[in-house]
Amino acid sequence: MDTPILIPTDMNKIPFFYLLQISDPLFPIGGFTQSYGLETYVQKGIVHDAETSKKYLESYLLNGFLYNDLLAVRLSWEYTQKGNLNKVLELSEVFSASKAPRELRAANEKLGRRFIKILEFVLGENEIFCEMYERVGRGSVEVSYPVMYGFCINLLNIGKKEALSAFTYSAASSIINNCAKLVPISQSEGQKILFNTHGIFRKLLERVEELDEKYLGSCCFGFDLRAMQHERLYTRLYIS
Repeated sequence: MDTPILIPTDMNKIPFFYLLQISDPLFPIGGFTQSYGLETYVQKGIVHDAETSKKYLESYLLNGFLYNDLLAVRLSWEYTQKGNLNKVLELSEVFSASKAPRELRAANEKLGRRFIKILEFVLGENEIFCEMYERVGRGSVEVSYPVMYGFCINLLNIGKKEALSAFTYSAASSIINNCAKLVPISQSEGQKILFNTHGIFRKLLERVEELDEKYLGSCCFGFDLRAMQHERLYTRLYIS
């Protein structure tokens, strides 16, 4: 007879393991199928070796990720902490609307819906989560992955700094994995890049605390343009 799966009810005992699991780049929401425009940079020869991969990663994190995904996670965590579900929903709509490239909007929504669906396993008895889940199911909510991440991770009793740190590393690790497949670079080169990016991680965590909601959606046009061009590439390995 199979042993039944027991879902812990006391979140205070194991939040760290939840953080590791849901921040894993291979968490099954489809993140590994997205390149967020990197594939275009590679096909155009702009990113072509370890050095240009490093430059791409740093530019992406400092000029795009900081003002979009990372800021959205922080704001969502804070609004959830205050019990302000309406602000979380409003944030999700604003974040979704800020995504100009069609593929990025679609990816943002798909990842968000899959993420919250999986988190029902552990948050299914939480009233705030159930209200959000019901609205998502009705299709009355613009679902944004970073917003759902910040929302759920707060309900799991995970601290804001820990959440932002894990989310940042996960994004960087995903980019390096994509570079290893697309450029390609070796796994050793990829790990060296990640080790050398720790200083930027710290800078991001400091800067994101200084930003308010008016910065949400700030973008580097180059990333958006490459994401738009990705829709019409002759051959593609990634969805975005």
